[in-house]
Amino acid sequence: MTRSLILGAAFAALAASTAPAFADSAFGCKHLEDNPTLPSVEGKDGFFFRIFADLRMQHPFTEETVSQMSDLSAALKAHGTTLMYVPIPTKSVTLPTFLPDEAKLFGFDETVASDVYEDQIARLKAKGVMAVDLLSVLKTTDGEHPPFFKSDFHWTSSGARLAAQTIGKLIQSLPDYADVTPVQYESKPLGTELAVSGMRRTLQAFCVLNLPPVVSDAFETVEVASADASLDIFGDGKAKEGPADEVALVGTSFSDAQVPNFGGFLAQYASLPVANMAITGGNQFGAITSYLTSREFATTRPRFMVWENPIYNNLAQFGTGSMTELIAAARNDCTPLTGTPTIDAAKSLYEMDLSGVAIGEKQVLLADAGDDGSRDVVLKFTSKDGRVFQREIHRGDRFRATGRFFIPLESLDSLDLAKVSIQYDRLTKDTAAVSLCNI
Repeated sequence: MTRSLILGAAFAALAASTAPAFADSAFGCKHLEDNPTLPSVEGKDGFFFRIFADLRMQHPFTEETVSQMSDLSAALKAHGTTLMYVPIPTKSVTLPTFLPDEAKLFGFDETVASDVYEDQIARLKAKGVMAVDLLSVLKTTDGEHPPFFKSDFHWTSSGARLAAQTIGKLIQSLPDYADVTPVQYESKPLGTELAVSGMRRTLQAFCVLNLPPVVSDAFETVEVASADASLDIFGDGKAKEGPADEVALVGTSFSDAQVPNFGGFLAQYASLPVANMAITGGNQFGAITSYLTSREFATTRPRFMVWENPIYNNLAQFGTGSMTELIAAARNDCTPLTGTPTIDAAKSLYEMDLSGVAIGEKQVLLADAGDDGSRDVVLKFTSKDGRVFQREIHRGDRFRATGRFFIPLESLDSLDLAKVSIQYDRLTKDTAAVSLCNI
């Protein structure tokens, strides 16, 4: 049975068995489950849950993904950076007592959902990945200070603080922390603040009364030594030998949003500057790909990296290529190709003779436009028998442009290649280059 048929059957059962429940909505909401943009259900005490994300229990996490995460962690550690992967549990599994009875009709089972989350943590740890378990610290029956907003899926400052405390404590327990110079921060309350919420706005159209506002206690995190200055999330900018004494934070809107103050709390509880590279709407790879492929990361690496990612963001959604690029960028074991390229700067076209170039089984090609503003690259590999094989990468608006692209070369290692033509959206002739990198 297809997914659409299963959901259709669930909706039919829901309409037949719980019509009175919808009539008793505290906010006069109707047909939330039919919302074409964000199918949702109304829970207890003003809590709302997304059907396809908050009530989902199947979160694919293949053995290949676990293996690639292990390779990424090892590649970062080889250059002095400790990775902490932080899968954020769903709102439903942290606030199960506020779920409506009809959540069961969509297949939600608290025990199964918890087991799925813990299984992901355990499998990562078994492969040497430092995975941070937030389920036990965020799960609560407290509706007054919940870890997630009632009418939005993001965490509140309470949830962000609990997560930051857990991660900060872990960072301070690591052996590498003995080599850093701690910096003391404090988070000052600023009163309550209203956050922008696309979810609440979408749901409100299906309800008569105003939904609970997305309001949270707001904070400003400052250095104790200079409490009148705001937190410099990018550190002091001075060149240092070895990894910089800071935490690089990559992730989603959970980290990027100002009101919950997750980055500030993380600086406070880790006692280290936090370079917040998170991107709202960047999903699982927007922030970390933008950061790891940047020249900034290649030249100055952080001592710790926190990768926050909601559990429903599947790391294998786009195949293995995205993780392969991260591993190659983290290793940075690259050798420039010899020879003289043909460059047409006006057309942003770069061509290189590959005759005699042996591509290894586990290698990627680093196409460097020499221009940090480049977002798109299309490569055409031509074999000596005339066949053409195309690879391409396009960085959307939710990525930061870096001009550096690590392109997987699966299946090309067995070919006798003649040349590669690389079409960029923009190129700087004097600094563009091509290298082969090991993974």
